[in-house]
Amino acid sequence: MRTTILSLILLTVATCIRAEVQLQNSEVNSQWRTKTISVKNGGQSPDVIKLLRAFNEALPTWVVGEVLKQADHPAKGTRQSGTASIYEDEYDFRILIDRKNGYADLASETDINQMSACIWRKDNGHRIFAVSLYEQHDIPQNLLCWYDYDPQTQTMKPEKSPLDDFQPDVKGAPISWDLPMKGTDFTITEYFIGITNITHVYKWDKEQFHLDHSELNDFEYKLAADSEAKERISKGRGWSHYCPIDLTGNGYPVMAFCNFYEGEIGDVMLIGEFKGDRVALGTSSQDGEKLNVFTLPDNRKGDKRVAIVHRDMAGGKFYNIMLGNLVQFLVCDLPDFAGGGENKVEITAGYGGPDETTDIINELGDWIDLSKFYRWSPFTIREGEE
Repeated sequence: MRTTILSLILLTVATCIRAEVQLQNSEVNSQWRTKTISVKNGGQSPDVIKLLRAFNEALPTWVVGEVLKQADHPAKGTRQSGTASIYEDEYDFRILIDRKNGYADLASETDINQMSACIWRKDNGHRIFAVSLYEQHDIPQNLLCWYDYDPQTQTMKPEKSPLDDFQPDVKGAPISWDLPMKGTDFTITEYFIGITNITHVYKWDKEQFHLDHSELNDFEYKLAADSEAKERISKGRGWSHYCPIDLTGNGYPVMAFCNFYEGEIGDVMLIGEFKGDRVALGTSSQDGEKLNVFTLPDNRKGDKRVAIVHRDMAGGKFYNIMLGNLVQFLVCDLPDFAGGGENKVEITAGYGGPDETTDIINELGDWIDLSKFYRWSPFTIREGEE
């Protein structure tokens, strides 16, 4: 009898311990690719919650557990919006479950753990199931788990996702991804500090994903660092292609835009940042504007610098002195329109630092061939985004 009671106590304790196991992203990351997950009573068409439950039984996390609690026992205040049920917590997180559209998430503007899950239906009866996990205080912070569900075996097998083969435009650039709340597009976004972000859109053909196009939000930029004149990237010269260019190798690229005429590169413009504003660094065109880039001596801190030199049709030269994609100061060399005989050379924009001098234009080093950096990709403007 004592043995039986002891066994029951040990079993109860073991059950409680198992129930409290919650993995961090790092632990999920070390296991998920090696686990084939059985889906109890999965059948031919399991919904997002059934697959999410099977995932959580194999790889339990706090955040997925919270979504499953809401699915099983909707909290007071849960409301319906179309096909989705939504609960908004007083501490600023939201749980959304849309079984019909195959989507669920826990989202927040705070630093709590977050997740999203999604299903895509394949023509062969299988399903692609994805779980995206975010954890502020663990590495990796962002984790994407990707499975193929087989209705014949009622199992989920780890699969490669578009993220596995993704090559960022700039090595080491921060990225994020989004599972579709509606529709079927999977997107990966690259973040470029000071210039603009690029979102790559993958289309679903009911068998696999393929990269369809890239998008960027419309944005406003100054026409020069010392100017108040502004333009929008959606206007301008009909830019159709983009290319990030890391001129100094510090991981902070300028962004190049171009258009094509009859298959040939037409105009080219470089965009950087000055005092929090996006700014045009210069444009080359077929009607006389010229754009060149030269190396410069390192500054007194040892940082690599370049000069982006733009000559306009009136003969003025503008030297953007650059650290990465940041304009440190701008030197203008303007023709003597009054007829006095000497050009006017001055610093027209800067921070007043000790490295700022007009003598810099006499220290230009090697010319940099921009064409060796060109890897042009087409883009469109994201509708309704600025």
